[in-house]
Amino acid sequence: MAKVAKHKAEVKKESVIINTRPDKVTLKPIKKNGWLPEDHDGSVRYSKCFERLTVQAARGTGVLQTGLSDEDEKRLENKMNMSSGTLSRYNKDYWTMFRVDVPKEGAILDLSSPEDELKYLVLRAHQRVANSEMERFDSPFAEYIMTSDEQEAKVVNKKSKLKRKAYKVFSGMSTTEMKDVLKVMGKRVGDDASVDFVESQLDKIVTDNPQEFLTTVEDPTFAMRAFIDDCISSRVLVKNGTKYQLPGGDVVGYTLEQTIEYLQNPENQEVYLDLKGKMSISK
Repeated sequence: MAKVAKHKAEVKKESVIINTRPDKVTLKPIKKNGWLPEDHDGSVRYSKCFERLTVQAARGTGVLQTGLSDEDEKRLENKMNMSSGTLSRYNKDYWTMFRVDVPKEGAILDLSSPEDELKYLVLRAHQRVANSEMERFDSPFAEYIMTSDEQEAKVVNKKSKLKRKAYKVFSGMSTTEMKDVLKVMGKRVGDDASVDFVESQLDKIVTDNPQEFLTTVEDPTFAMRAFIDDCISSRVLVKNGTKYQLPGGDVVGYTLEQTIEYLQNPENQEVYLDLKGKMSISK
């Protein structure tokens, strides 16, 4: 088959000004799986309700994690006509009163405003805020995501490219190859299944999870996984729990990975060819 070529830290580091950052960002609640239906007003948060995010303190030291560098502190103090030291991470009088209110629909921050820029830098250092779509999945405590139109466009574009790549591979497959993919992914179809049925089953996988599809077909052990599955179906290889054995009882591997490694080992070529021969006879 043609192959396609190959926590958040507990306390974030102090932020610096990045020239390429967007003009505006949006802080949005991350929808969690809950018992309320998606269209329910309270599925994320009830209308007219909001949450207040405050500055966090580092465990152990108790130092406030404002997200501001020394340069940020001085620059924003000047822009907002504050006394020197007001934005110091050691000035608890100021920071204990600092709040960022986040309504149900989220909060839009205009970074040309020093007040909003201050909120932005604080939120970037917050443990409950993921700073990108990718970081969201590496931040177990994240309940909000900070994003921008440009960032969201990149995410959409990346997903689109992934899907196009998956469909290109899919379109070049034979029916036999499609069946191999389905069974390796645990979606076995009968030998007498129609071409239309096989294609529709794999099309659903490619549409819903193109990454899983590509990971499967690009796995260098893919062909061997399909071969082992066929051997089991033809009863020339026996699976007993997680163990793989020859009909006579000899163990080939105690796990699927061990079995793959064994059959790919040139020293065991005789066993592999014997299985392959028996497979040909059984068909």
